[in-house]
Amino acid sequence: MQTDYDTIIIGAGSAGCVLANRLSADPSRTVLLLEAAPDSGPAGEAEDVRDPYPLSSYNQSYFWPEVKAFWRNSQRGGAVKFPQARIMGGGSAVAGMVAFRGTADDYDEWAAQGAQGWSWSDVLPYFCKLESDQDFQGSSHGNAGPIPIRRIPQRDWPPLSKALHRYAGDAGMDFVADMNADFREGYGMTPIGNLASGRVTTAAGYLTPQVRQRPNLTLLAAASVQTLRFAGRRVVGVVAQHAGQQIVLNAREVILSAGAIHSPTMLLRAGIGDGQALQSHGITVVADRPGVGRNLQNHAAVFVGAVLGRDFRQDPRLRTHPTTCMRLTSSTPDALRSDLYINIQSKTSWNAMGLRLASLNSVLLKPQGSGRVSLANGAAGSAPVVEFGFGDHEGDLLRLSEGLLRIFDMLASPHVAPHIGKPFVVRVGDRIRKWNALSERNALQAKAFAALLDVMPLALADRVLARMTGTALDMGHLSRDRQALLDFVRSEVSGVYHPAGSCRMGRPDDPMAVVDPTGRVIGVDGLRVVDASIMPSVPRGNTNIPTIMVAEKLADHIVHPTDSH
Repeated sequence: MQTDYDTIIIGAGSAGCVLANRLSADPSRTVLLLEAAPDSGPAGEAEDVRDPYPLSSYNQSYFWPEVKAFWRNSQRGGAVKFPQARIMGGGSAVAGMVAFRGTADDYDEWAAQGAQGWSWSDVLPYFCKLESDQDFQGSSHGNAGPIPIRRIPQRDWPPLSKALHRYAGDAGMDFVADMNADFREGYGMTPIGNLASGRVTTAAGYLTPQVRQRPNLTLLAAASVQTLRFAGRRVVGVVAQHAGQQIVLNAREVILSAGAIHSPTMLLRAGIGDGQALQSHGITVVADRPGVGRNLQNHAAVFVGAVLGRDFRQDPRLRTHPTTCMRLTSSTPDALRSDLYINIQSKTSWNAMGLRLASLNSVLLKPQGSGRVSLANGAAGSAPVVEFGFGDHEGDLLRLSEGLLRIFDMLASPHVAPHIGKPFVVRVGDRIRKWNALSERNALQAKAFAALLDVMPLALADRVLARMTGTALDMGHLSRDRQALLDFVRSEVSGVYHPAGSCRMGRPDDPMAVVDPTGRVIGVDGLRVVDASIMPSVPRGNTNIPTIMVAEKLADHIVHPTDSH
């Protein structure tokens, strides 16, 4: 096989597939896309991947098996599985398909933090380029991109979403139909990155049959990159394992697109990171960049569940995840605008129990605390240590508490309370993940339990579910006792799957920056990072669409370096 390329891209995920398409559009550039998972091909994606409900997120075969994370840190609590995609299309193939851009403030903040050329006006053209919005037109949206974006019409909303729309009206909240361009707070329609017929991954949207036929593009699947190759401080290629053999591949430039957990891990193993820490692991220091693995951000959350009455369940024909949400600003003195989000779901899993349980989640969109990715002691190839630091920042806990109080008010309102059981907290961890794994056994168990739940008195069903998933909530007590509420949030805080920031962009003279605004690793030649890890701060929304935007923008810069930045 060919061993010399202009560009090698590591990871065919949300960013890597975009890069492969856009860079290989230049016929003079040879591009190799490396992916650890098998190749599915646009016509061969599995049914659970294509499903408009995120079935694939419950299929454990699509994830790296060894990755765990501490919601707080390694001194407080145990680590839980933190699924990271190992599939063509990466996160775009397994995420919930929620398609938020974030807000304009996010990207103006990036520019203020040293990512020159990444303000809202700079990134908007690339959001438009990636999308084909099914509902809105105009200068704020695209209609010809590979990724479709739509919203569920109000007439098709589940009863819970309709009830909370009435609650929001009573509370004087604005209704926001287009939350990707209208950045007001209020009750809004959740943008979804799929078609009614099914998911569109970056592998399907960007690596089309026509793109795959380009003679200058090579896709090598089931190939695990072992290390970067250096000539001094220049990266000149990679060493990979493929078909039971070690292969050496050469490139003028290597682009790392392995995500906010694996990209910093690969840099650290290659000798790029905090020099003192690397030496303690016996790793030769190539570039002393202490920011590698630092600034790890994610959206902290507290999850609240409740049994839905028979007349309050989502129509089984509506195969979607959330349909509506709330974007709010907390009242804490140091709050940033739109720092809270309430996710509303009437279907919480793929199985029979999913239609019987609601979930309302208080989510912190703008965390002030951060965590890190570091190397474990011992074997060089062992899984990284991932610590999110949730609960270590008192202000973050206060703001999450405020979101939880809003959820209590929503659930206790006359629009909702008569139709649900007693709310309970849901602990996101290995136990629930095991029950929700996609398997015939779990399907049968869930069906049997759902049938039993339907004949139980609601009070008994509430107690059973609280014992299984977390604990029952005394909303009245927590609403009256703010210290008890704060302690409750501290004990129950977990998070979602939006890691970002661990190789952040910044000015080249910023000692904690890892890459410059063009994605080039500072202090190393021939190497870029292009994925969610380079975001200076996590956006106010799901990270898949912003990651695709990042790849679109940097691909444009690589192909046309004089036209951008």
